[in-house]
Amino acid sequence: MYEFGMIDKLPKSFTLSQEQSHRIEMTKKAFQFCDSLERRGIQYDYCIRHQEATGCVDYSRWNDYLGENYAVGKHLLVQERKGEKKKYLVITDSSKQVDLKSLKEKLDCRKLEFVSPSDMESLINATPGNVSIFHMIYDENREIQLIIDEDLVNADEIAFHPLYNGMSIFMPLRECFYFLATIGRSAEVMPIPAKEEEKVLIR
Repeated sequence: MYEFGMIDKLPKSFTLSQEQSHRIEMTKKAFQFCDSLERRGIQYDYCIRHQEATGCVDYSRWNDYLGENYAVGKHLLVQERKGEKKKYLVITDSSKQVDLKSLKEKLDCRKLEFVSPSDMESLINATPGNVSIFHMIYDENREIQLIIDEDLVNADEIAFHPLYNGMSIFMPLRECFYFLATIGRSAEVMPIPAKEEEKVLIR
């Protein structure tokens, strides 16, 4: 396992801002979670520390270590708009724009909408931009069905946030299934439909 961007030791007289304290506390939590993965026998190959991500992280500067055949996990927490309000955590490649209308048909469910930030926090203890497969540990009532895009199957490594969007770990998909097995959960692998690109007519 390689770790990049470890926290530098600070002098005791140094005063941290609220943002810096938050970052250090969340980084500590993420490392503790990574340790728990290792204790469970879940292997990951790289651990990278970066700026807190609100969107897709640019990992290209680490390509010498990561190679080229890796994917960045994109997580969508959605639910039925009406009826039973079945909930799904959909994991696909970050480059894919998911077509929720077509996905609804594949899942044979009602019209889908994104789960609100407040419901997201109560369901899986996460906030927008900081959702990963690992947040399934908080789904104690087993309300969420996990769906993984079959396009991720061929990736050597997939990037996930270890409960904190200021870090990423890279692991093969098989390790994700090992992780799910340790918490008594499973996932369905299926093709996730992408939105068709809009065609621009030139006159």
